[in-house]
Amino acid sequence: MKYIILLICLLPAFIEGWAQESKTEKKDSIPPIIVEGTLEYVPPETVVMVGGRLGGTDIFGPLEGDTLRNGKFRIIYTPESPTDEYQLVAKYGPSMGRHFLLFFVSPGEKATIKGFGVHPTNWYAMSDNPKQIEANEYRAYLDEKLPGYWDLQRRNDWVNEEDDDYYSVKKKVREADSLYVEYMIEFMKDRKYSSVFAEKLLTISLMILEGKNKNMGIRERAAELLAIVPKDAPYDAFIHDAKRYLLPKYEPIKIGEKLHDFVLYDHQDKEHHLTEFNGNGKFLLLEFNQRTCVPCMEHRPNEVLNNLYKNHSDKVDMLMVNCDAKYYWDIECKDPNKYGRDPWNEWNAKDEKEDIMQRYAQTGPCYFFVSPDGTILGRISDQENLQEAIKKYFGLQNM
Repeated sequence: MKYIILLICLLPAFIEGWAQESKTEKKDSIPPIIVEGTLEYVPPETVVMVGGRLGGTDIFGPLEGDTLRNGKFRIIYTPESPTDEYQLVAKYGPSMGRHFLLFFVSPGEKATIKGFGVHPTNWYAMSDNPKQIEANEYRAYLDEKLPGYWDLQRRNDWVNEEDDDYYSVKKKVREADSLYVEYMIEFMKDRKYSSVFAEKLLTISLMILEGKNKNMGIRERAAELLAIVPKDAPYDAFIHDAKRYLLPKYEPIKIGEKLHDFVLYDHQDKEHHLTEFNGNGKFLLLEFNQRTCVPCMEHRPNEVLNNLYKNHSDKVDMLMVNCDAKYYWDIECKDPNKYGRDPWNEWNAKDEKEDIMQRYAQTGPCYFFVSPDGTILGRISDQENLQEAIKKYFGLQNM
């Protein structure tokens, strides 16, 4: 009898050990992938990381990486669960979110990455996985329709205002991006739904949201591609976001309209309203930007903004609407030593971040020029001349 009792007492431990062993065997039974390649013209000591996409979400994990050496990297990655969808991330400085590439490789096989610069528009993946072959068909189509597009994007990565071709490059990029959207919509009309389709639809949705194609009805034409998605298709975060951008809750605010109010919070969590600037006799310079986005902050401190605040604060109020996610605002952006701080107001919409972005900025950095009564006078992106816009909309010549 005592042996039976002993066996019963030990049984949970046996079961737990068996379960742990089975779990280990299950993970170990997933063949690892090899991801290797070269990334040229990226900052020294950049860390390249790989994560497996988890169940159609926008979550990738766990991340494993390698530090670039002479531009080369090699990662052996074993995912937690079977998948052939991965994210390649180049991390440098505090920002890594925007520098990623979705690629596809079957378990036990190898993907080769070639890249130029820090943005994924200039990265290219190769593998024998059918999804990666499909993804490269999209790229080949664009190579045919827009020859030189990727070279132009490479130049755009590095051009600055001191270069003679700065404005011509920016103009060519805007024209090329507009055509990118047009050609991609036409190409995708005849494609079948897949993970690749979902990712590409999100890409053009973001480009439309950012105003890279302003043709009449372009958003509606892109939204028609949602009909290709089967009603019983598994959840995919890319499609979820594409629907949000193509079928937004708010229409973008137009020049001549009045400020649309939102609740915002300062760094002490005090509640504010966007419309509290109305009727105080001053113009308002309204900036949308992110502290955690390295390219967004690369021109900080901004001499034009500093001069405006120093010389004309009696005529102009200034507000940066911080577009960082609530987590970063609540935890990291409170530290002025980490991401910097301007002397004028900086507020965040927190839970209404997506709504205010849909109504106003779509993307950042961008600037709105508002009259003392709250009327939108104009809007520019960070690629346009901020100083000239201030003179135009606020009538200030001494800048």
